[in-house]
Amino acid sequence: MAYDAALATLCVDEMNERARGAKVEKIYQPSKDEIILQCRKSGQGVKILVSVNPASARVCISGMDKDNPKTPPMFCMLLRKHLTGTVIQDIYTCGFERVVEIKFSAFDELGFPCEKYLTSEIMGKSSNVFLLGGEGEKKRILGMLHIGDFTMGARHIVAGALYELPPRQDKKDPTVECEEGFYSSLRTYPRERGVDKFIVDTYLGISPLAARECAFLSGGAESVEKCSPRMVWRAFSDMMSRVNEKRAEACVVEIDGRPVEYSYFPIRQYGEAANVRTFESFAAALDYFFGERERAESMQAKAHDVKMIVSSAKKKLEKKLPALEEELSECDEAEKFKLWGDLITSSLYMLHGKSEFCDVTNYYSETLEKVRVPLDSKLSAGQNAAKYYKKYNKLKTAKQMLSSQITKARAELDYLYSVEAALSLCESEGDISEIRIELAEAGYSPKTVMINRARAKAKFEPKHYITSGGYELYVGKNNIQNDYVTTRLAKKSDWWFHVKGGAGSHVVMVCPPDEEPDARDFTEAAQTAAYFSSLRDGENVAVDYTRIRNVKKPSGSVAGYVIYTSNYTAYVEPKCDVEEYNTKV
Repeated sequence: MAYDAALATLCVDEMNERARGAKVEKIYQPSKDEIILQCRKSGQGVKILVSVNPASARVCISGMDKDNPKTPPMFCMLLRKHLTGTVIQDIYTCGFERVVEIKFSAFDELGFPCEKYLTSEIMGKSSNVFLLGGEGEKKRILGMLHIGDFTMGARHIVAGALYELPPRQDKKDPTVECEEGFYSSLRTYPRERGVDKFIVDTYLGISPLAARECAFLSGGAESVEKCSPRMVWRAFSDMMSRVNEKRAEACVVEIDGRPVEYSYFPIRQYGEAANVRTFESFAAALDYFFGERERAESMQAKAHDVKMIVSSAKKKLEKKLPALEEELSECDEAEKFKLWGDLITSSLYMLHGKSEFCDVTNYYSETLEKVRVPLDSKLSAGQNAAKYYKKYNKLKTAKQMLSSQITKARAELDYLYSVEAALSLCESEGDISEIRIELAEAGYSPKTVMINRARAKAKFEPKHYITSGGYELYVGKNNIQNDYVTTRLAKKSDWWFHVKGGAGSHVVMVCPPDEEPDARDFTEAAQTAAYFSSLRDGENVAVDYTRIRNVKKPSGSVAGYVIYTSNYTAYVEPKCDVEEYNTKV
């Protein structure tokens, strides 16, 4: 969900409650599009984050720790000059728009009281932050952190110019809308368009997510023509009353454990696929949402080199395999060459002189038909037979070697798929380090000093869960951990689970020899194995399970590779509903 005007209004209320009257102690700019004001009020610290990053633009209280660059950017130095030591007098939105203004009580160069303003325009790719001085309509631009266009339509944005608000959109203010006005607007809107489009096109400051939720709560009609106006108004007025009456809820929508949306009321349109988490404040909700996203992006960046190694190796094998298989298909002619050599040898007494072909009887056939065999006219019949025997032996040897190479290439490709699946499960830099070590030991990257250092830092801590029946589950997050949980941690009486026909984690359910877990425990373990696999997004995923005593690791095999017998197969929906166990291995 975008940081819309409704959410901005609620965040402003939260900021006023905690930061109005606070003194600005420090200002720093951790990135090119983020400003942090570190303030103090009644002995307690509070941080205001101003972000104009197009992907995470917002103004709110924040508890996130961000690095303070050693050399502050120019705009940060300007803010320090004008705002350090000032007091936050008020925080407000300029109308029902995504323009948040922080008003400061300050002093000018001569020591006279004055007012300064930090104005944030949250407009996606055209977001801006301005430092303003003056009063009322005569505020002048002292400096700016400019992300969008310098022209901004009719506005001319330069230091020293009078500040103008962004051009107002020709839309209605939803906070003062009445029922009759809503029905009137709905009647004049194009009948074939969707209810969510009507709300976004007609009213200020409402995000597409909130509009879709209104349409969903009003019955999910595909168009204005098919909707119930009364139900749409009821959903719309309930949403706006949450803002007007200050009874909103800070919510984050999660799918597969990953935050995908944030809102000021519970989002139901995703159905059972989503989990809605509520937070005590919008500051906490936004910190969680963007913190998790930044962590995921950081993990992607740190794993980039490993992904490139895996991707490059995969491409080579995917290109090599068809070529090997084509060569192998050519080896099917080996028996034909042997037959020709035998037929020539058996008919040597009949063949005289040199010719380009010979017609000989096929003594290996019941019908004894004639076979025309091509000959090299430069060679004798005996030499032609020797030539065909040589071709036969060559292709026979090639077939054995090619079959072996294809088997190894397929096994190597399966291994790389398992590494790729493990990369998607990484949750920390340590997890990535383990995969780096694994690839180095497998010969995909050099065993450098950095790899040795990574080995020293790696803790090899698999995921640890507990089922409803109280049985412990250990889940390997990569092939090294898979080997660890299967060959070292598990006992012969424990149960072993792995997705069928795909790459994934080894899951071990600890079970005493004289106990038999309930069907529910087996289901939860199988669901966990399906969830931590390359088939996570599938339905009715097959999971093989057996006792550990039936699982063997062949000598010299790559990390994570095992063979097993006497297994059962369960078909489950991939999910991880078991409780995480905090005790370390």
